Amino acid sequence: MKLLMTTATAVLIASQAFAGSYEVRCETKKVPYQEVVKGGSPEKVIGGALVGGVIGKVVTDKNAGAAAGAIVGGVIANETSKKTVTKYREVETCTNVFIPERITDEEKLQEVLLDLNEGKSVSKEITMDAQYTIGVAYDGKWGPKSRLAAEKYLANLEPDAPLYSLVVNDVVIVSSADVNAIDEIKEALLEAGVASQIFVDLQ
Repeated sequence: MKLLMTTATAVLIASQAFAGSYEVRCETKKVPYQEVVKGGSPEKVIGGALVGGVIGKVVTDKNAGAAAGAIVGGVIANETSKKTVTKYREVETCTNVFIPERITDEEKLQEVLLDLNEGKSVSKEITMDAQYTIGVAYDGKWGPKSRLAAEKYLANLEPDAPLYSLVVNDVVIVSSADVNAIDEIKEALLEAGVASQIFVDLQ
C-alpha cells in the first residue's frame, strides 16, 4: 500500500509539473504591543506620601503614625499612576513564495492557455507560469486581463494590438485581429435577423 501511495504521489507531481519553484523568503517587521508600566511621576509619589503622612498623623497623633501613613500614601500614589504604553519588538516572518518562470514548451503553453480560457481546472503554479510567460500580473487568478492576453498570444498578436470580438446576447461568437472579417460576419448575422455588437479588447 505504501508503494502504491508513493507511486500515485509521483504521478500527481509529474502531471502538475511547473516551470517555477518555491523559495523561502523572510522579513523582519516591528510589531507593536501594549505594556503596563508601574510607577508614576515623582511628584505624584511625593504628593501621595505627604497626604498619607498628614492623614496618618491626624489619625494616630504620633510621628510613627505619620511615617506609616506616608508609606501607605506613597504606595497608593504609585499604584494609581500605572499606565499602558505602546512598545515595539522585531518579529521575523518567513513564507514559502512561488517564483514563476517562463513555459518554454510552446505546445504545453498553448494547451494551458486554452484550458484556462475554457475554465478548466489548472493549478495555481502553472497559472502563474502562464501569466508570467504572456506578460500579465502573475497572481494565479485567471481574470479578464489574463484571458485577453491569452487570446492575443494564441492569435500571434502583439500585446498592444487590438482584438475585435463579435458578441451576440452577451456571448462571444468570434474574436480576431481582422476587423473587416468580424464586420462581414456581423453583416451576415444581421441579414439573418440576428443583432450583434463588436467590442475591442473585450475584458
